Amino acid sequence: MAGIEVRALIVDDEEPARENLRLMLEDGCPEVNIVGMADSATSAGRRIAELDPELLFLDIRMPSGTEGLELLASLPEHRFVVVFVTAFKDYAVQAFHTHAVDYILKPIDPDELRQAVDKALERLTDNRSGPDAANEYKTRIGATLSDMLAPAGRIVIDHAKGFKLFDQHDVLHFEADGNCTTLHFTDGTRYLDTRTLRIYEEMLDPKCFVRVHRSHIINLDHLREYLREEGHWAVLKDGSRVPIARDRLQDLLAAVRG
Repeated sequence: MAGIEVRALIVDDEEPARENLRLMLEDGCPEVNIVGMADSATSAGRRIAELDPELLFLDIRMPSGTEGLELLASLPEHRFVVVFVTAFKDYAVQAFHTHAVDYILKPIDPDELRQAVDKALERLTDNRSGPDAANEYKTRIGATLSDMLAPAGRIVIDHAKGFKLFDQHDVLHFEADGNCTTLHFTDGTRYLDTRTLRIYEEMLDPKCFVRVHRSHIINLDHLREYLREEGHWAVLKDGSRVPIARDRLQDLLAAVRG
């Protein structure tokens, strides 16, 4: 994209990989200005604070196995755009496709690198256009991290100082709150997350969770009763009532009856 120059940071624990990517970017992507490189999550955190990059090339599997992802999860207020770099054609690639985030596979193909950079530059331009685009991008990145970081049955939620891990089966139900979602837990506590209910619907185990209303997803493990009483209601084990939309009733009945 002519006329655009962006500051970029390369994060990879292997020096040959860092140098190879740097040379490929200098040769094929002249608008990318490599302002620094880092060999670990710790050094990357320092370099990000020092250099304020606009574009991050992030190896997702450094020594800990998920160190690159943990770095990103610890920086929920980041302003940069991310291109994930991985040598593994595994669940990570599925997560990238699901949430439409940018990635390149090792060994890096020059044409694929050029395509990834073009997409990243478009995202950066969109993010600069206003908070809605920037927040939507952060939501996609957060959902990607949830898919890749969370053990089976866990949910990762970003907050100002890092992230929290929750067991999804400890949630009674999920309730839409504007463009956010409130998680209602079995111990009576609540937690507000910035992801939409639609994103949760895609993340959750469909064998355990059913969307019964445009504003509600319930946990079948905590369903105590179904009532027809001036409408349709799911009564949960804590006694709370969740409305069931008429067009969602058959989905609930099918899920309950197997």
